[in-house]
Amino acid sequence: MEDTEKTKLEELLMCPVCQDIFKNPRQLPCGHSMCMGCLESLMDHSSDVPFRCPDCRAYFGPVIGVQKSYALANIVEDFRVNRRRRTKSVYCDCCLENKTLAMKTCLKCEVSLCKEHVKDHLELPVYTGHPLVRPLDDLLERKCPQHEDEVLRYYCNASRRYICNVCALESKQHNLATEASSVLRRQLTEYMDQRFNMLKEQTSESVKKLQEDIQRKKDSSDSSLNSVTVVLLCLWFIVLYYAYNYSVENQMLTEALDKQQNHVHHIYSTIAELLVDHPMKSHIPPETEDQDTRNDLLEHWNGSLG
Repeated sequence: MEDTEKTKLEELLMCPVCQDIFKNPRQLPCGHSMCMGCLESLMDHSSDVPFRCPDCRAYFGPVIGVQKSYALANIVEDFRVNRRRRTKSVYCDCCLENKTLAMKTCLKCEVSLCKEHVKDHLELPVYTGHPLVRPLDDLLERKCPQHEDEVLRYYCNASRRYICNVCALESKQHNLATEASSVLRRQLTEYMDQRFNMLKEQTSESVKKLQEDIQRKKDSSDSSLNSVTVVLLCLWFIVLYYAYNYSVENQMLTEALDKQQNHVHHIYSTIAELLVDHPMKSHIPPETEDQDTRNDLLEHWNGSLG
């Protein structure tokens, strides 16, 4: 009865996520609890979707600042302390010189074995079928009280106790855990299918959102690229326009300059001809020159400029 109560208490103190005794338990808004590490892991994988309680499947928004369950933490700590006190060190029966902690106990050979000596039970065919359990300090704990030569192998759900092979054969009323394994397997399969479908849906939503973000950024980049292209084309046409105008104006200025140069050259030629036709007499002072000759020169000069 005491072992059954311990099993029930251990089940109540078990985290629904890691299936181990609570570590730093936190209480959700729905009232259920889980380890802080498991809660952080679930929140990391559920950042884009509503958080869901693994016990009652209730949905929550972002779980921020969840309170520590101090009462549950105290119960867990007390349970751990009591379990450590009840656990006794079991040593290997084959290690005669040194005391080595046992890893397993063989119920058929009725010996406890360390890590090295248990290899034969795991590898040699002769030991096939030998049940290996956690190290037992007292093998009488696994002996059937009704059949002393038999060890307890099964757990009966109906009578809530362990039974041996003979007990199982004598009565068909026992609801053995091995017989219930198919039901448990089916329930576990359904649970795993639900978890898989939920994760698949979350993954699909995340992938869809990521694709939408990528497409939105791509459209934005295309729009920016088109705007830059239009600006560059406008600048190119402006450069072409001013280059053309500069070319036309430069040509006009060149033609005007050539025309002026030709005109000046003509004037120089005319002056040179006048000087040849009317050489200046250096021995006659300017004020004594013939007035008619000077007037003719000025009229010819003005006519050439015109």
